[in-house]
Amino acid sequence: MRRIPAYIAAIAFLVSACTRAVIAGRDGSPAPDFHASIEQDTKTFLDDDLVQHWIYGDQICVYAGNTAGVQYSFTGSTGDTYGTFKSSQTAGGQGEALDANYAVSPYSAAVSASTDGSLGIIFPDHQQHSTSEAAAGLCLMAAKSQDNNLSFKNLCGLLNIRLYGSGASVSSLSVKGNNNEIIAGSATINFEDGIPAISMNSSGGSKEIILSCSEPLSLGATESEATEFWLALPPMEFSKGITVIAIDNNGRTFEAATAKTLTISRSRVCRMAPLAVEMSKPTGVSLGSPLPAWKQGYLDIHGINGGRGEAFYYIFPDGTTMLVDAAGAPQNEYGYDSGIASRPSVSVSCGQVIVNYIRHFAPVISSGHIDYFMTSHYHGDHIGAWRDNYTKFRWQPVNRYGTPVSSVNLAAGGFLLNGLSDVGMSIPIRTVIDRGDWADRPSVEYIDEGAQKRYANYINFLDWSARNYGTERKTLAIGHTDQIVPLHDAASYPSFSVRGIAAGGDIWTGSGTGVNTNYVPSAADCLANINEWEINENIFSCVFHMSYGKFDWFAGGDIQFSGKSTHSWKDIELPISKVMKKVEAMKASHHSTKNTNSTELLGVLKPDVYIAGVWQDVQPNPATIKRVLTASPSVKMFTTNMAESNLATLSSEGIDTSKFLSTQGHVVIRVLPGGASYYVYVLDDSDLEYKVKAVFGPYLCK
Repeated sequence: MRRIPAYIAAIAFLVSACTRAVIAGRDGSPAPDFHASIEQDTKTFLDDDLVQHWIYGDQICVYAGNTAGVQYSFTGSTGDTYGTFKSSQTAGGQGEALDANYAVSPYSAAVSASTDGSLGIIFPDHQQHSTSEAAAGLCLMAAKSQDNNLSFKNLCGLLNIRLYGSGASVSSLSVKGNNNEIIAGSATINFEDGIPAISMNSSGGSKEIILSCSEPLSLGATESEATEFWLALPPMEFSKGITVIAIDNNGRTFEAATAKTLTISRSRVCRMAPLAVEMSKPTGVSLGSPLPAWKQGYLDIHGINGGRGEAFYYIFPDGTTMLVDAAGAPQNEYGYDSGIASRPSVSVSCGQVIVNYIRHFAPVISSGHIDYFMTSHYHGDHIGAWRDNYTKFRWQPVNRYGTPVSSVNLAAGGFLLNGLSDVGMSIPIRTVIDRGDWADRPSVEYIDEGAQKRYANYINFLDWSARNYGTERKTLAIGHTDQIVPLHDAASYPSFSVRGIAAGGDIWTGSGTGVNTNYVPSAADCLANINEWEINENIFSCVFHMSYGKFDWFAGGDIQFSGKSTHSWKDIELPISKVMKKVEAMKASHHSTKNTNSTELLGVLKPDVYIAGVWQDVQPNPATIKRVLTASPSVKMFTTNMAESNLATLSSEGIDTSKFLSTQGHVVIRVLPGGASYYVYVLDDSDLEYKVKAVFGPYLCK
């Protein structure tokens, strides 16, 4: 590790004073204009001499003697030291009375005022690099006054980092304290003798601030040409120094750390000596060698291929783990007509393929457990199939105590080891999340005897797991980001979240934790019309959205739009598309078969990477792939399997099959720390060594 030189120079960061008229009329009348004069310097617009000025359109939030804020905009010219602020809002009058007038710059809807005279704000953990402004729009100011003169004073200090290196570039840069200091997140502003002071709240904060570049920024080649990076930081003492990590557009990293105490002071610039940058290899990945293990700060998404359905294993940035689905469809080699062979061989059950994979890649901190298992829906290629002639497929029956027996007795709590049960008896699961009891929204299979046995098998295993491992079963909390969370160090990764989007036919409204429960008919109606409506279990899949920094991932189970011409609500993808946004990558819905991954949904998601868990020779479907390519012409497509017959079908339909970067193997997305870039790796699935077959990326998050 290269050590940053201890030389740090602090220069005065000049403070402004501005005035405005007290807002009059707290009865809903229009908010009056007010005028602001600037002594010399304010805000974040700096020229070569670090002189600051107002910028046209600057917005501030004013609390005129009450806790209802009013938004104002600067109507002068950029560079002015005097000008007028106007508001289109009314004067307010709402909220409790305050002892003075308060103001915060820049404006944020997250600012709040309390009757004790304190202000609440969110100090951002992501900042954007600008060549014309230092910490653009992020250098907070606050003011308190008993009259119509507001004197804004800075809350932050600025850290100036200078990097240079021939041929080097930077896509993102992060800073964190070496003593686990909280440097972003929820904060409180208090005033003493008119001077504002910001203090970070101890819970829910971030220990890292990331500075992103809209485009990779080439560094100056020499020390005298060093490129400057500015970060706004709350005033504090870093008692053990700081660590700076830079990432280039190839995913390579540079890391340096100070050892001495570093102090960030209000209204001062802490300027560091220039650092020579030498980027390291991205992740130590080599073709033909096993994929290196997950490290703290990575987000890993593993598409595990056993040839029998879907299983995606996630390792969160703090080491929390989640498995979504555990494939267990019948094996092609035993007479089931899928057209896809078991991997690595028919002698290894699909459940044990998953077990072996997880045991190889699981982080030490997981302590041999799966923290979350999500059941997308109740089909055999996701939870483990049922067949009355189960001995043909070598699925071991056990009794309710998990003891092997010659035949299964579902009524007495017995179950088959296939799919989830095969996995869960080998690796303890802490929490199972699914769409709720099947009766809560029955699909047409609810009255099918074989499907009922499959569901009973699932329930009996969960009962065994609860008795033996304390496993809890929960229904996916739609709209919530507080159900599936990092369990080891959430505070260090506040930009990571998992939000439930849909489950059992209920869909997030896109606002707060609101849920639309009326899109699909009620359970009673579904049951009353079960034969006529023939509702496919797929539309009841659990759907979630995962975010990490700028990286976004969408996983929709087997959602589809089959039958929408007869019943519009069978298109479950349409309402989901209305609450989603562009993502970097997605799991193909329903294995990329027909009547799924709709134009509407893909048109919103516009994935850069598309991964299909293929286990039948009709997957992926040509029409579906055409929709993917229309929505994202430059998309990178990966499948875990591909039948030769389907490659021919795709070609005959005019699809350039070279668009598929890989058609065989485990597929892994590894998001680098901070969520600014990621790689895609394809691993050999013919054995248990997990050697890297291909490397793609790095891809920058948008």
